[in-house]
Amino acid sequence: MSQPARGPAPYQRDGSTVRFGPAGTRVAVTACSRRIVRVELEIEGQPPAASYLEPRTWPAVPIEVTDGDPVRLSTGDLTVEVATDPVRVSLLDASGAWLLREPPDGGMSCAPASGDPARRRVRACFGFAGEQHFYGLGQGGGAGLDRLGTARQLWNTQIGHGPGTDLGVPLLLSNRGYGLFFDNTADAMVSVGRSDNGVRVVYTAEAGRLRWYFLLGPDLRGVMGEVAELLGRAPLPPRWALGFIQSTRHFEDTAELRALPRTLRAKRIPCDALVYLSSYGEALGWNRGVGHLEFQPELWPDPAALLAEVRAQHFEVITHEYPVLHEKSPLHADAEAGGHLLPEGYERAPLRDRPPAAYRDGQRYLDFSRPATRAWWWAQHRALAALGVAGWWLDGGEGPPAWSRLEGGDGAELHNAYDLLRQRAFAEGEAADRPDQRVLLLCRSGGAGMQRMGGATWTGDINNDFATLEAQIPIGLSTGLSGVPYWGTDIGGFFHAVPETGELYARWFQLGAFSPLFRSHGWVWREHTPWAHGHEVEAICRRYAELRYRLLPYTYTLCWQARAQGLPLMRPLVLSYPDDPRVWSLGSQYLWGDDLLVAPVTREGATSWPVYLPAGAWYDFWTGARHEGPRGVSVAAPLDRLPLLVRAGAIVPMGPVIQHTGEQQAELTLLVYPSGTSRFELYEDDGRTQAYTRGHHALTPIECAAAPGGVTVRIGEPSGDRAVVPAGRRYLLRVALAEPSAVTVAGHGALPRLAGPEASGPGWWADGAGFTGVRLPDQPALTVEIRVSETASS
Repeated sequence: MSQPARGPAPYQRDGSTVRFGPAGTRVAVTACSRRIVRVELEIEGQPPAASYLEPRTWPAVPIEVTDGDPVRLSTGDLTVEVATDPVRVSLLDASGAWLLREPPDGGMSCAPASGDPARRRVRACFGFAGEQHFYGLGQGGGAGLDRLGTARQLWNTQIGHGPGTDLGVPLLLSNRGYGLFFDNTADAMVSVGRSDNGVRVVYTAEAGRLRWYFLLGPDLRGVMGEVAELLGRAPLPPRWALGFIQSTRHFEDTAELRALPRTLRAKRIPCDALVYLSSYGEALGWNRGVGHLEFQPELWPDPAALLAEVRAQHFEVITHEYPVLHEKSPLHADAEAGGHLLPEGYERAPLRDRPPAAYRDGQRYLDFSRPATRAWWWAQHRALAALGVAGWWLDGGEGPPAWSRLEGGDGAELHNAYDLLRQRAFAEGEAADRPDQRVLLLCRSGGAGMQRMGGATWTGDINNDFATLEAQIPIGLSTGLSGVPYWGTDIGGFFHAVPETGELYARWFQLGAFSPLFRSHGWVWREHTPWAHGHEVEAICRRYAELRYRLLPYTYTLCWQARAQGLPLMRPLVLSYPDDPRVWSLGSQYLWGDDLLVAPVTREGATSWPVYLPAGAWYDFWTGARHEGPRGVSVAAPLDRLPLLVRAGAIVPMGPVIQHTGEQQAELTLLVYPSGTSRFELYEDDGRTQAYTRGHHALTPIECAAAPGGVTVRIGEPSGDRAVVPAGRRYLLRVALAEPSAVTVAGHGALPRLAGPEASGPGWWADGAGFTGVRLPDQPALTVEIRVSETASS
């Protein structure tokens, strides 16, 4: 029920929405939750506009409205102040301190776009309080991690030979713990702190409606949970998608096709999936060519048998495609009759909108804005799914030109949303046909909310040099801070702009081992296999692939945190240390989870590497050396060593070396770095199905308490579904304590000292490198208490 204001400030209230301004042009402020507010410029007669968000009805939120000028709206967690003449909005935190506000000469506006009076350009302008630094805005856009002082165009584009694909997400986060999301899919520009009229954020879109959200968290880390609530939570990927993925391009013959999986297993390089790319001209890939879904008959004379052979060796299969259909495809006539193809050609497209020649001649985009087209396209993939294809490489997808006409609207408004619509086709199809199976959607393009459909991304077709390698790190961090946790790069770079070197490949492989997606790919793909650069580099790659698999218990828990808390796996230091000015712009290193600090070497010939350590103690993962932060240190970085440090207080679960994720990791080693009281909750499920969404998962609490007399480690009983915990679960401890006097286990008394880890039975040993190993007795209850009493401070 609408009601007029009782005081001097005119407004209308309808539940959790309050509208300001005259009839015909109003500003609507809606409390979606206690920490999320939507603001929309409502113009009478304005048609509906595309949205990045799924339609939803937010539950009613109690809001307190205080009359006056400005009018105050409070949810208890945040406050919105609205001046009424003219209407200007200010956003405040729970303490009443303002964070953002529309300046007197700014505010929201809607005006005819230049050159097209039928189209409306929308604009919003904000001033912000004090020194702030900003993050997000998707993958690409130049600059580094900190978006302050930059201007970012949001128009999805593949930038060949550059640092990566431009995939815009109109989400901006502040280190003050709030976010701005602009729900508009059109071509847009965001300027952050670049203005002639003061320090401002200015957003301009060339079409659509002006609708934006303010999200408030207790801090930058906390606002990531609000981002997940608004844009959608990422489903857990299949566990195999976290393993090493070897990509291919074109094979000489079927014998080479069959040799690849055998070589990986013979060389004992852990790997879980193989990617088969499309055919290009005479080069033989999996299909007849771009825009086809039939197998290339010369290379794949018996697809079912060949795929079964690959899968019998414990490899999952990923096929590659573009969002186009070729005129020579057997599907073309049916697609044209069904209205599934866009009519426009490419001859009128501006350069930025032209796809590569390899997939534009004789091909047309599919109109994924049509539900019927999405269903039809998935139906053409059912035969591949029946053969066991477990992942879809959705290449291209940056979207048709602005002048295109789709059923759901024109290209100017739907270009940035185009690949999201394609991803929906696969997500909806999989949910209907394989409802209990998790799949991987590897997408070169996408947009806000792609993670809720299982979409992951990579930086596209990039160069193979150290400068491009260095650029990948802030790009990946920005992508994670844009709500998209699953990201990676072509290990080694795609284009061979310079001769491929083993040093570059090894350094890139090390980064890949600590990227959410760990995948090797390149134009000359045979130079992007772990053994392509000689025995030394092969050994280095094997070492980091083995480390990746050993860390899977830790990494898989990070995937659960991404779903539950919205946290990326790959985290900039500012996420955990937002008050440290030395990390506000630091995009050359990052945290893997909360506990592992990764500083990839990105300069040719380096044998040592500078690392900034935030406050607290940090241990070198390789040597055990302890460093105190906050300060910079230089660490040894020979070619086989990635600078990797562990936070004091960390508990890091690690499994044994395995060759693929189908092997169980029943015995876990817990790396424990005592400092105060710390806790890690190990997440487990079956790794393949949707059963975790129905409660079939387990969380095992592991705690460590350090005191002057020693350390206590407790491994609690798992909560949830214990059936997902591998049978025969055993624990081995490796504790950062040099020389204890005794080790006891509750219910078992003192353990004997052993000569070393090779000795059998429960007991403990000192390794001489500052660590104590403890092999625990079998205890089905999975609850143990260990007391380590030191003879001297370590």
